[in-house]
Order: sequence, then C-alpha cells, then structure tokens
Amino acid sequence: MGKPKFSLMDKTLNPEIVDGKMNAFVKVPYGIQVRLSHPLGKDGYGRVTVDGIPISRGKIFKLDMVIKADVLYLPVGEVAREFDREYTLELTGFKTAEGVPYPDCSFKIKTTAKSRPDPAFAENDEVALEAAREGMVLLRNEKGVLPLKEGAVLNCFGRGQYMYRNTSTGASMINPRWQPDFMDAIKEHSSFSVNEELSALYCYLQDVTPGGNMLEKAKEQSDTAVILISRTSGEFLDNHPDKGSYYLTDDEEAMIKAVTAVFDKTVAIINSGFPMDIAWTQKYGIDAVVYTGFTGMLSSYALMEILDGRTNPSGKLPDTWARDYYDSPAAHNFINFKEGDEIPGEKDKGVRLYYEEDIYVGYRYFDSFGKAPAYSFGHGLSYTDFALETGKPSFDGNNVTLQVTITNTGKRAGKETAQLYLHAPEGKLEKPYRVLAAFEKTKELKPGEKELLALTACASDFASFDEETGSYLLEAGTYEVYCGNSLAKAVLAGCFTVGKTETLRTVERVCRPVEEFKRLNRENGTAEAVSQLVDLDQRIRVRAPRPSYQPLPLKKHTGKKIIYAQVKENPGLMDEFVSQMSDKELCRMNVCGGSNWYLPWQNGEAGKTNVIKKYKMPRMLVSDGNTGINVKKKNIGMPCSASIAATFNKELAYRVGSVIAKESKAQNIYQNLGPGMNIHRNVLNGRHPEYFSEDPYLAGMMAGMHAKGMEDNGVGSCYKHMFCNNSDTSRKGSHSIVSERALREIYFRVFEVAIAVQKPSAVMTSYNAVNGIYPAENADVIQKLIRGEWGIDGMVMTDWGTYDTVDAVEMVKAGNCWLTEGSKKYSRLLEQAVKEGRLSRAVLERNVRSVISTMLKRV
Repeated sequence: MGKPKFSLMDKTLNPEIVDGKMNAFVKVPYGIQVRLSHPLGKDGYGRVTVDGIPISRGKIFKLDMVIKADVLYLPVGEVAREFDREYTLELTGFKTAEGVPYPDCSFKIKTTAKSRPDPAFAENDEVALEAAREGMVLLRNEKGVLPLKEGAVLNCFGRGQYMYRNTSTGASMINPRWQPDFMDAIKEHSSFSVNEELSALYCYLQDVTPGGNMLEKAKEQSDTAVILISRTSGEFLDNHPDKGSYYLTDDEEAMIKAVTAVFDKTVAIINSGFPMDIAWTQKYGIDAVVYTGFTGMLSSYALMEILDGRTNPSGKLPDTWARDYYDSPAAHNFINFKEGDEIPGEKDKGVRLYYEEDIYVGYRYFDSFGKAPAYSFGHGLSYTDFALETGKPSFDGNNVTLQVTITNTGKRAGKETAQLYLHAPEGKLEKPYRVLAAFEKTKELKPGEKELLALTACASDFASFDEETGSYLLEAGTYEVYCGNSLAKAVLAGCFTVGKTETLRTVERVCRPVEEFKRLNRENGTAEAVSQLVDLDQRIRVRAPRPSYQPLPLKKHTGKKIIYAQVKENPGLMDEFVSQMSDKELCRMNVCGGSNWYLPWQNGEAGKTNVIKKYKMPRMLVSDGNTGINVKKKNIGMPCSASIAATFNKELAYRVGSVIAKESKAQNIYQNLGPGMNIHRNVLNGRHPEYFSEDPYLAGMMAGMHAKGMEDNGVGSCYKHMFCNNSDTSRKGSHSIVSERALREIYFRVFEVAIAVQKPSAVMTSYNAVNGIYPAENADVIQKLIRGEWGIDGMVMTDWGTYDTVDAVEMVKAGNCWLTEGSKKYSRLLEQAVKEGRLSRAVLERNVRSVISTMLKRV
C-alpha cells in the first residue's frame, strides 16, 4: 500500500455552511475532508490544529461511492470562520493500524468570500423569505415576552448562534446565492444589537456556562436571555434518542439552568430539523419558545422579524411533539442507535421494522389513546387573537362542507388556519378518534377584519380500508365534524349521519403482509419492541412471491429512421420510434447515464439520460432538491418540506414549487427529484425535514401543490420514495413489515392525495423492502397500483444504487424503467439478460416508452 499519506480532498471551506455535503455521514459541523491512505490504529489519532489552535476530534467514515477510501472529517470551522482568508491545517502524531507513523504535515485551506444577494433574483428570494416567515412556529409565549422591544440588546447563549442551520444534509441540501447567518441577521435585518462579550464565549462552538459575574453583567444590559439550541438532520443517518440529538447535552442543560436562575425572561430558539425533547422548557420555566425548523436561505432574517414583531408568526406544527420520545409507539419499533454505537453502512446490515403502531401514527395515537403530548398536531401561537365561528356542516353523500368565519380580535395583523377533523363511527372497523380532512388559511387580517373560509372534505379523505374485502368503506352511523386552529383546540361544529355502510371503491390487492405480527389496537393498548438489526441476508424472513407482467412486443419499425424531434412534433410516432431501437440501445435507455454529485470537484447533477446520437436525442439532466437545485452552481434555497407543511398555506407551497422550477430551467435541469413525501412515522428519521408531515392528508396536499408549481412552470416533479422509506440508517437493508390497512390509509394515502392534486412526471421507488419484497422489483406495486390505480404514465425510477441490494434485471422486469445512478456495467448486464432469455425485448420497449414520454414533456 506504500507509505502512509494524508490527501486533502477539498481546499476550500464555506463558513456559511454548517453541515457540508459529506456531513451527512458523520454529523461534524464546518468540516473539511482528509483522505487517509491507511486505516488509523485504535490509538492512532493524533493532534489537529488550525493556525496553531487545537480543534475537536474529527470522525472517520468509509467512503464507498465514486472512490473507496477512509475519510477523516475535521471540524476546521471551529477556528476558520473569517471569510476570504487562508488558514494552516496541521496534522501530527497519527499512526496506522500497524503502528506506522503518518508523516506530520500541513495544508493551506482557504475560506470563501462572503456571499451577497443578487438583485436579479429579488422576487424569488422574497418567496423564500415569505415561506420562512410562515414556516416558523411559536410554541410558547408566556407573559407576552415576545416580540422583543425595538433596539433590545440580545444576550445570546449557546453555540447555536454560530451553528444556525437553514437546511438538512443530503438530497434536500441547499446551495443558495446568499445565506445570512444568525449574527448577520442581527446586524443587517434588525434593530437589535448583540452582547458581543457574551457571544464570544461560544465562537469555538462549545456550550459554555458563563460565570456568575458575567451573567449579572449581561443582565444589566437586558433582562432577557436568548438560548439557541441547534440540531442537524439529513440523509444517510437517523438521529439518536440520546443526549446531543433528541435530548439536551449535559453542557446545554448546565448552561440553561444557570441562565434561567439569573434572567427574568428567557426565550428559546429551537433550530432543529426534527421535534426534540421539550421537557426542559417547562422544567426551567422558559417563557417563549420559537421552533425555526430548517427554513431556508433567509431563515435568520425571518427569525429576526418574528423576534421583533414585524412578522406575526402563523406556522402550525405538522407533527405531534411528544413529552418524551418513547411516548410514541413507533419509538419502540425503530433501530435506536445511541452515540458511540458502531453504526452500520447503508448496506452492511439488515433491519426488520415492524409497524406495530399500525394506523395509529402521530396524533392518531395520542388523540385516540388519551395520551397528552407536549404540543398537539396543528399547534402554533400568534401575537394576536382570533375568533373562529363555524356554521353547521353539510354532507351531500360525497363531500362535507363547513363554513368558518375567522375574525382578528387582537391588536396586530396576522394569519390564522382553520383545521377540519372528522370523527367516524365505530362499526366493523376500529378507527382513529379523529383525522384531518381539510384545512384553509386566511389572508393577513387586520385587527377587527374577518374572512369567510369554505372547508370541503371528500369522503375518501375519511373512509376506512377493510382488509377483508379490499374496499374503502364509509360505515353507517353518526360522523362528528370538529374545527379549530389545532387538534387540541378543535371543537365540535356539528354532525351528519350515514344511513347505511357504503363501499366507495374496491381496489386491487398489492403488497399485503406475508407474516403475522402484533398490531396496536385499543384493546391491547401498548407497543412492544420487536424490530431487529440482523445480518443483511436475514432482513426478509418470509419472502413474498415476485409477480410478473409480460407486455406485448411492438411491431418492428423498418421504414425510414425516426428522430426525436419528429416524435416531439407527433407523439403518435412513439411506438415506431422505440421499436426501431436495437436491444443494446433499449438497454442503454433503461439505465441512467451516471451521477456527478458525490465529490467536492463534481458539479452536483444527480443523473442524466443516456443519449443515442443517431436519433438526435437531447440529454435530460436531473437534480435533487425539494428545497432548490442541489448542484454546485448557486441558486435558491427554500425551507425544507416539513417547514413548508408548517405554513398550512397551499398557495405558498405552489409558489415555492414555481420558483424552484424557474431556477431549475436556468440551470438546464428539467426534471427535479422531488418532492419527497414519506410519512413522519418516527421523529428521529434522518430525512424528517425533507418530508412533510405525520399526516397523509397534509403531507399529500402540500407536496401536490409544490409539485403543481413545478409542473405548471415546465419542470417535472418526482414523487418519492414509494414506499415506507421511514428510516435512513441501513436503509438499503431495511425491511418494513406493515399492515395492508396502514399502507392504504397512511403510507399509500399520502401519494394518492398528492396525485389527485398533480400527477408527477416521474416517481421513485424506495430502497427498503415492504412485506417481503422490494417495491423496486414488485410488479404489482408498479403495474397495478402506480400505473393502473393511480394512472402514472411517466418514468418509474429506482433510488440511487438500489441495485446494491436488489436484482437489477428483476427491477427492470417489474417496470422500473430507469436504473439509477447507472453505468455501462448495468447496460451490459441488461444486454446479457436479454441474450440469456431472462429479460424480454417487450419489457425494455415498455419501459423506454415511459422514459421517452417523460423526456418529451421537458426537453
């Protein structure tokens, strides 16, 4: 292997980015990557300094993508925080596993220049700011501590003031033109000043408890303390039910205890991508709590506006905040890794996840079982007061309609949300106590102003799935209609009666469980921890049969060559265009042309269609990005999807999608790999901020409006990940065991709601298996459900690298028409399968028709 050697993978650091792209693997802030030629020994970690100042211990991860290497991720940003400056990074005293010393070495690293807004994109930036304003949630405001007085001095506590996060890691990471941090926002976008002596304690990213003298001195400047708690979250790794992730660290708690003992007024800013422990706010008497979520490039500006009252908060929680993590039944059937555990790679281990909570996801559990949360679904305070007056609900056999008048009875302008919940009668089927069936948001109402909202809920939004008959039922009995500005505040508005049980529709049965498991109901009451981490080959204990669909072959076109432009002009030529292709060409079109996004020197495109030059085909580029365009060239940075859901503003979700589409086209990208809309089954899913909500109706409606904004403006959307992609650690070895009813009412339902709003140009299957078979190879899921029941005619693609754990040929046979991220290796693999008779030309033709169909809409 040669002599030990360090190699610097990226010589630049952007101090504006807390969590870099590779941070998804290790969760180390402000990091630089150093490649190790040899693995380090157990005691082989040496000393690392930046300009002679020691930094915290880095973390090692095994990169297994474009290159295979041990990579040391170092938090150089603890020191390298100034813009446009050179720093010296030194590594000394390192040893290999064999005890061979690494040569001491030093590297020069450069920080980037400070970013500034581009006036040409002012309108787009304003949409990002508006979404950030409405995506933040005021959880608590005792004694009217907020808003703060104009010109107040901010006594800021916690390293979160230097680690203010605006996005998640992985697929939904943003790369915005400019992104003012917390300190920038104080200086540039508020009348506040900051206690600089106090804030200087936290500049090295440690949660320090100031001494008593400093606390008293700070109190002389202002009687209000602002505590910032920040948590990362994103793709590849789930979060942990321990200190430093879901719970406070010991240092954070000691700091908070000391601060609250001195200050009369305290404000907590929770800058986290997921709901975390909130008990400490009660324990230490925190007066006001603002949940920022990850609200995009202008998150810090929106926060200043909420703190000083220029913006009246109107966000609502898209998830229940439990009093403790383990209050949720889903917490007991999740692989709860702790800090210090050896975390397996995404394909190193198998995971069996039993969805024992069944239909009782999120508020459906807390509301049905009488379990009090810390904050209910839909909760969110305002600086003003609103009165909600409802009429009597009416039901015409298909739709429930409720008129709601909302009046601003307070002293500040603001927006309010009306949320309609349905309680269905118990009949043959046990049901959640209430489900969200409609919501609307007012315009900004001045004091004394009112607005009449019409809420309409379709019967399909509160029907129940009967596993015995494969039907959606509207059972006979009395239905109660509740309305309020949160689930906890929803009151009975009226009732309607269904005289006899009605079957709304009967569906094809797909993805039914192949093994028995306990399901939570009101009789058995509690969940048990039965999910397991197992060897990869043991992840599927009982395998479901693999269905097969064999399409008819196309008649071979033998006439004059047809080129792409002719099909664009006359789509009726599609069959002839596809049938003229050779087997080799068809195989190439079934495979993505590779990605360009993993490493620092790549430009960030997630994939591209292969080009067959003789047909003069264009290349279609695709990129990740629920929140923007996840490429190297800077662009817009919208709030994460969970924060978009928190706005409860459909029109705003549409505008967010519209802006992303406009900026995508400017980068020649016409297919976006979003929105992702998996259910928030467990709050510790690493991709929690990337998805919308625990509720399928809210998530589906907001995702659908987001997608409609993109599609109406010329960029394709892609609904992902189908289905049950509800954890990310060991995701390629994960197996979800879930009831058919829960699939139909929760995990399929979110996509069904979105599709009713907007059919996407493409969909993406998930990494994980569901009920004994991977969706990516499940022809019933693709042909019966996605194509048949839902009418999707565009591309069905795999998630990137699904073929690591699923047979590529079987995925293509099932109808997955784009193997991603692809390479010539997989084109050749398909060619060989055709020669061996494992794969028919007719299947390839069927799949390529869908690929071309998607391309024709966009390029």
